[in-house]
Amino acid sequence: MRSIYVFDLDGTLVDSMARYAQGILRVLDEEGIAYDDDLIKVLTPLGYTRSAELYQTMGVPGTVEDIVRRIENNLVTEYANNIPLKAGVGDYLRKRKAEGAELYVLTASPHIVTDICLQNNGVYDLFDRVWSVEDFGIDKGSVKVYEAVADLLHCKTADIHFYDDNLTAVSTAKAAGCHTIAVRDRHTDAEFAAVCAAADAHISSFEELL
Repeated sequence: MRSIYVFDLDGTLVDSMARYAQGILRVLDEEGIAYDDDLIKVLTPLGYTRSAELYQTMGVPGTVEDIVRRIENNLVTEYANNIPLKAGVGDYLRKRKAEGAELYVLTASPHIVTDICLQNNGVYDLFDRVWSVEDFGIDKGSVKVYEAVADLLHCKTADIHFYDDNLTAVSTAKAAGCHTIAVRDRHTDAEFAAVCAAADAHISSFEELL
């Protein structure tokens, strides 16, 4: 029987949320555009392209491609050099791989930051595939992205163990039929209880699974 594990990147595999928030919100700060404190929760599952589309409605000038490039420029150096794996992640991935599990990434971040971050942390080659929502043109707030992953894997969504720290992503993945595991992230502790309630299971650290 296949063991299929799909992981979010930011806040799940890597400790990146503070730098991600600073980098993506810097575009609004540079334009002097006010935003609610909760905006980062909206942006996290969207991906850079959908975030750029939202930014246009908020008054950020330029094309979607221009705005995406600004976000990438803010973040690529951080992901290449300064963002570590969360505790226990490397050992957990290697344990599952040794057991014959299939490992995948599904993240809202684009490949320009995701791939280099995983490579820098020495775990990129453990994954059978690394997907960004940009590959599908669908954000993690739509059940269609999880169904698309299942189609590519020739499995049912119920066969997928999906790990994420974001409430929207966890709720939507569960609605799509995935077995969902909420992952605690120190930068989003305020909503962890809600994420746990939405998920099938939860962990505070991957060290618990070793």
